[in-house]
Parts: sequence; C-alpha cells; structure tokens
Amino acid sequence: MDRKVQPKIFQDIAEFWTFQLNNEIYLRNSPNVIRGSREYFDIILEARRKFIYYFPAIMEYLETGLSPKLLEVGCGMGTDALIFAKEGFKVTGLDITPAHLVLAEKLFSLYNAQGTFVEGNAENLSFPDNTFDCVYSFGVLHHTPDTKKAIQEIHRVLIPKGRAVIMLYHKWSLNNFVHWILRRGFENAREGPDSPVTYRFSRQEVRKMCAAFTSCRIEIEYLFGAGWGKVYELIPRAIYFFLSRRMGWHLVLYLEK
Repeated sequence: MDRKVQPKIFQDIAEFWTFQLNNEIYLRNSPNVIRGSREYFDIILEARRKFIYYFPAIMEYLETGLSPKLLEVGCGMGTDALIFAKEGFKVTGLDITPAHLVLAEKLFSLYNAQGTFVEGNAENLSFPDNTFDCVYSFGVLHHTPDTKKAIQEIHRVLIPKGRAVIMLYHKWSLNNFVHWILRRGFENAREGPDSPVTYRFSRQEVRKMCAAFTSCRIEIEYLFGAGWGKVYELIPRAIYFFLSRRMGWHLVLYLEK
C-alpha cells in the first residue's frame, strides 16, 4: 500500500516510531554516541544478545534448510535481520517507518551483509502467496490495528510447511501489571506517550488468531529488561528465568503452516 494513501492510523504509527526509534533504549548510558555509527550498532547488537536470551532458539527453529528465504515483518533498524543474514538466510525486511529502513541499510553496509528492505505495513504485505520459507516478527504485531489480519498475511506469504516466529506482548505478565500501575510507556527509548496502538494478549487469544496454522507452540519469556535499569542486574539469574517462564512479557509463537 502506498504510504501516501494509507489510513491515518498507519501514518500515526510510522511517525511515533520515527520519534521512538526501535532499540535506542539500549543507548541510555551512551548519550553521545552518533546515530548510525559502528559504535551505535555495536552497543545495540550486544544488548540484543544480552536481553533477548532466547533468540538462538528462534534461529534454530527457523533454520529449515540451506539459505532459507526469510521475511522480517517490522524489521526496525535491521539488528535481528543482520544476524539472520550472517547465518545464511536470504533476508527481506519490511517496516512502516522510513527512518528505520535508512538505519537498516546503513547497518547492513557497515557489516558487509546482504539484504533487501521495503516500506510497508504488516496488514497488507506486498508479496505473492507462498513466497517465503520462514517469517519472523518480533514485538511488532501488537502495534498494528488488526493483529489477526497481520498474522493471516504472514500465513499467506509462507510456503506450505513454512515456519514463523512471532513475539507478542503477554497480557498476564509482571511487566504489563507494572506498566498498568505506573501508566508509563512500554520500554520506550524516550519519555512520552505510548504507541498509538499497543495490545496485550493471552495465550488463548493468540491461539484463536493462529488457528489457520497446523501447529502453534507458545513459550513465555522475558520477565523484564533494559527498561528496569539496575533491577534487572540485581535479580539472580535463576529466579529471573524461573519467573520469565511464568510471568514473562513476551509470548513467543512458534508456528508452522
């Protein structure tokens, strides 16, 4: 869909994420780093490895063959796409925010990686049916007006037996409860209002939205992260991982068409 004729809600979402650039929450202790520099990306990539501790499990699930074609829906500045590309995936990244795509192109150039980046929204993917071996979407589809439609689009562009991993916010989580009490944004890089659209889901709601898939395994991960500052460092790791599996902020969907 042409950005100029998109409904206003999608324009509002794109403008919000231009202000709240994805992953810049990890730069709170590096206020003078230059946006788009090698140091900028190095800090963010290291933080992603630290906080998104379950990413290797996602990678293993999606590695279904040699050089699989992967679509990332909501690629942001391309940090996860870069890891997939370095592991041999043929990566296409889609994002609604042009500022993210500029950074993604810069990232791939700095790290000598190959990938294709396109502007678009998750509810109207500009690809034919049965195009990709796998689809990945992390922390994105709860920020689009019709999450179910976006999941249906992912199902459509997957090949038969293709796999997808989607992360959505978990309604029954410690993080959601604290954010509800404090009425603050959801781990945003800058202070201010939250995204124009932010949903949180139960496992039952997710299963209904994913009914078209032949299999749907849901894992609960990530008790909290960088937004909690020193509290994250102080909690013992064993307790953190134990509570993450029960009260985690991330519902991680492992899907097969």
